[in-house]
Amino acid sequence: MNRRIALPLFGFLTVLAALYVTGALDGVPFADRAVGFLLGLFAVLAMVAGYSFGREYRGDDEETAE
Repeated sequence: MNRRIALPLFGFLTVLAALYVTGALDGVPFADRAVGFLLGLFAVLAMVAGYSFGREYRGDDEETAE
């Protein structure tokens, strides 16, 4: 995952998570489901980015290692 995309995206979703957890979105229509969905998406993207980052700095590639 490209860092130019990942860092702003994770920052934006982190702010949304903070708003969600503190209850700042209570009473806003549809915010509960939308932010919950975005936080789930954030969790998946974080796992993919962590895997990509770890694979990039591991030093070998499974496809070329024989």
